[in-house]
Amino acid sequence: MGDCMPAPSDKSAHTSLQDQAIAWLVCLRDDRLSDAELEAFADWLSRDPLHAQAFTEAEALFSDMVLAGSLSSASESLQPASRHAVAEQNRAAGQIIDPALSIRRITCQPSSSKPRLVTPPTGSGRTLFKSQADKPVSRRPLARPRRPWFAVGLAVAAMWLLAISLIMPQQARLFSDYFSDYRTQTGEIREIQLSDGSRLLLNTNSAVSVAFTAAARRIVLHHGQVQFTVAKDSRRPFDVVADDLTVRALGTVFEVYKTATGPTEVSVQEHAVAVSMARQDSDVTVAQGQGLVYQPGLPLPLPHPRAVGAEQSAWRQHRLVINDRPLADLISELERYRLGRIFLADAALKNLRVTGVFSLDAPDEALSSVRKALALQETRIGPWWVLLHR
Repeated sequence: MGDCMPAPSDKSAHTSLQDQAIAWLVCLRDDRLSDAELEAFADWLSRDPLHAQAFTEAEALFSDMVLAGSLSSASESLQPASRHAVAEQNRAAGQIIDPALSIRRITCQPSSSKPRLVTPPTGSGRTLFKSQADKPVSRRPLARPRRPWFAVGLAVAAMWLLAISLIMPQQARLFSDYFSDYRTQTGEIREIQLSDGSRLLLNTNSAVSVAFTAAARRIVLHHGQVQFTVAKDSRRPFDVVADDLTVRALGTVFEVYKTATGPTEVSVQEHAVAVSMARQDSDVTVAQGQGLVYQPGLPLPLPHPRAVGAEQSAWRQHRLVINDRPLADLISELERYRLGRIFLADAALKNLRVTGVFSLDAPDEALSSVRKALALQETRIGPWWVLLHR
């Protein structure tokens, strides 16, 4: 097996990514891949979530082409008889033409008996699969991929992800967790000290990536809630990025909470932060004792007073403080710290008022005490689902 490293393309980034994905797909269909080549593929796949997406799309495209055994949409305008004649001519010439593909360069060089992608003559507008020995191929129907387990594996993975998202939605962020530097599991609260002396306190089910350079310190919050205690470094600004929102530290301690429902909350415990958007030139300063709730797609709002009391800070001590709030709020908070879902059988139950202090290390015990105090019954469906009813 030759070198399977896809060559860079002079086309757009998207086209280049497609080229690389199809290059790897062709290489992986050779049975004699070396361990080094498999490791190179794994490294490419894990380098960026877009790589995995591009490879999945390439696999789907190739499977459709091979399994269907027909020309793609670019040849649909031909009459049936013409398409048949073109197909026969190409088979006789030892070529299989797919006008839908626009790949111009691939450096995977398998053995002489394997197919490779070659660039067609200028102006042909087509890419050819052609044997390296330039020998005609037989006229038998196109074979199925030699690794059908790959497509089956993708289907099983998709069904598994769907099931996870329904049963345990807070566990469905597998890609962002995989590509993060630090993460917490459901119910876990963890403190991280960075190389510059800054400290991160990650709440339950949170994930961040860290990128420090000589000129900047950048944290990407993929999901969850993090308190940042920033070490002073006048030469390198400290930025926290949550989607298109950037929070720059102007002081020491602040929190960013990227909620599961969409909004991102910013609160400042010490000094101040500057909040900006990718599509907005001006920024908003949030001072100590203030907060800001950003809704995606809307302009930045003005900061509002937000005293950090027991309810807001209790999670750092693994406690949940609820003061005369609806039962629905309590359930929403408890679901962050336990696997599964909690359902209410009657919408009227959502507005029952709750007050109490609960341990986040034992969310099921907290739920049980609230259920008894409100004279409710529970029905458990497996180990994760709980239905509260009268």
